[in-house]
Amino acid sequence: MKIMRLVAGLATALALLSLGACSTAPTHPALVSAQHAGKLPPLLPVRRFVADIDFAGGYLLSPDGNRLLWSQAVGTDAGLAVRPVAGGAVATFPTGFRARQAGPTYSWLPDSRHVLYVKDLSGGENTQLHVFDSQSAFAPWAVTPWPGVRSYIVARGEPGTAMFFFASNRRDKSTMDLYEADALTRTVREVARSDGRVLGWAIGTDHRLAGRAYQLGDADGSDVAAQVLEPDGSWRTVRTVKAFDSLWLQRLDRAQGKAWGFSNVGRDKQALVEFDLVTGAEKVLAEHGVVDIGSAIFPPLRGAPLGYVAEPGLPMAHYFDAGLDAEVQAAVRMARSKGLIDDQPLITRPQNTSDDLRRMVLRATGDFDIAELLLDRGSGEVSRLNAVQRETVALLSRERPFSFQASDGRTIHGYVIQPRGVEGPAPLVVQIHGGPWARDIWRSASFNTDQLLANRGYAVITVNYRGSTGYGREFMFAGNHEYFGRLQQDIAEAAQWAIDGGIADPRRMAVLGGSFGGYSVLAQLIRKDHDWRCGVDVVGVANWPRVIENWPPFWRNRHMFEMMFGDVRKPDERARMLANSPIAHVDKIAAPMLVIHGANDIRVLRQDSDDVVARLQELGRPVEYLSFANEGHSIRRWRNRLEMWRRIEDTLAACLGGRSAGWDYYELMPR
Repeated sequence: MKIMRLVAGLATALALLSLGACSTAPTHPALVSAQHAGKLPPLLPVRRFVADIDFAGGYLLSPDGNRLLWSQAVGTDAGLAVRPVAGGAVATFPTGFRARQAGPTYSWLPDSRHVLYVKDLSGGENTQLHVFDSQSAFAPWAVTPWPGVRSYIVARGEPGTAMFFFASNRRDKSTMDLYEADALTRTVREVARSDGRVLGWAIGTDHRLAGRAYQLGDADGSDVAAQVLEPDGSWRTVRTVKAFDSLWLQRLDRAQGKAWGFSNVGRDKQALVEFDLVTGAEKVLAEHGVVDIGSAIFPPLRGAPLGYVAEPGLPMAHYFDAGLDAEVQAAVRMARSKGLIDDQPLITRPQNTSDDLRRMVLRATGDFDIAELLLDRGSGEVSRLNAVQRETVALLSRERPFSFQASDGRTIHGYVIQPRGVEGPAPLVVQIHGGPWARDIWRSASFNTDQLLANRGYAVITVNYRGSTGYGREFMFAGNHEYFGRLQQDIAEAAQWAIDGGIADPRRMAVLGGSFGGYSVLAQLIRKDHDWRCGVDVVGVANWPRVIENWPPFWRNRHMFEMMFGDVRKPDERARMLANSPIAHVDKIAAPMLVIHGANDIRVLRQDSDDVVARLQELGRPVEYLSFANEGHSIRRWRNRLEMWRRIEDTLAACLGGRSAGWDYYELMPR
């Protein structure tokens, strides 16, 4: 990695220090043997995985197709950069944005000049919107400078304008009103106000308010109506769905009388559908026998989906237009012939297109490379936008999908990474995803933290336990009230799969996870299905009644929590939830722990971790605590992530016998 320009003097002064002398050699026998045989890859510094200031990616074409926008470091913080497609000077803009929301974090506005981005200053999820003019030196416009308010991007405005739509809970913290902003005049107007029951707004292909998801009762879990705005200002219901049905419209075209999106109404798994705005009828465009259809490929302004992506194990893209499919594959062949990519990617899909479809950014993902390619569809010319990182083939480890039959016969899916150069069972880290309504997906061998663990000599598995999303509603519902039981057994049985396959050493295994994953770390150490040697709990739940009684006011899914965990308002269910909470069983935890939490977490209050740590300290159990004053439910700032992962690698080295790179001079950087 190149040395940051702003700390070049510091880096030079420290160059005489032997960083290798600070590293920790492996002690696990399989790793010691591999090291003596010279088979282990170079030990990479943690900063390479969490503070890579050479990174540049996430390229977006401007709507007119003439300019590029992307994310990169600016100075010592996050930022954005802009340049003409044809080449020329690069303009950089420090942003420091840190988003905790679904949806985009930065985007061109329709005028191909202004750029909209999202910031979360404290980690408290009070996301704010900002706009900068890419052709001037004026300070960015703080669109939503309201303290304690959450705002998010909804849609762009009319082509050629600097307009966009956003939702905000400025007026009422429990619901979102719809606003329109003009970056040219720096003005905001209210478009529509929620009466407390609006769950989402939809902007149509005419770039006007066109639809909404409307809860028919005050209580969460009431039926939800998909409604269309009529010319007279009234709302017409075109379909009503039950609480645990899903209908998410991604594009709404009132002129055609159609919408497109995802639905599981009347089926187990989510399908890509075409929706009739007059009759409410659905036409299935695509579905999969194992997984939900998770994303669709749309043209930029209007029209039906061009294709979709499904991820049963390895990801796959399917195009409805055979001509587009052939064009994408031809672009890949050209990229390979020009040496822009070395191997055939597993999946190639449009990342972004100009409004006229003349130019397209393709994302070609392979085992060891994620290439962002610019395709000129007129000439057929292909160029690469992001840097080629060929060292990943020699340094990192391929990730592969696996599945196994749980002891009750249910099929469980996951992913595994094995450390390079290690023969025989290796120390294992089970990385547990949060949610539980989420899922792990396959990832290329890029510089992510699972690859950091593999570089230290660990086998890494992730598991989509029952209760995870992505495998249909029945699979998700199978986790109901089993969050301390059968669900945790899935995680333990995934580790057993790794043991049985000769991947994992059963005497050297650890659990690591965040949020519900952090809860699962605590649950695993309490249940002791395996001889876990240590655990790393990041923002983990320790007290379910407390979490549910203190959830954010903008969450509208109490019925989901009641389905999964119980109704905290009922004494018997509250008692069961507390009995299934780690705080009731902390005395059973004997393995060393590292606990990490953000002070501004609004989803799981830091008090949960405070209580666990205090009780373990009272019992004289080995525990370390790392708390960040300027973080929330996710540790986002690179300096904090560096400290967090340095502590994690040292913790795991002590309990599993893997490698640690030791002190990193980036740790001297101010927060």
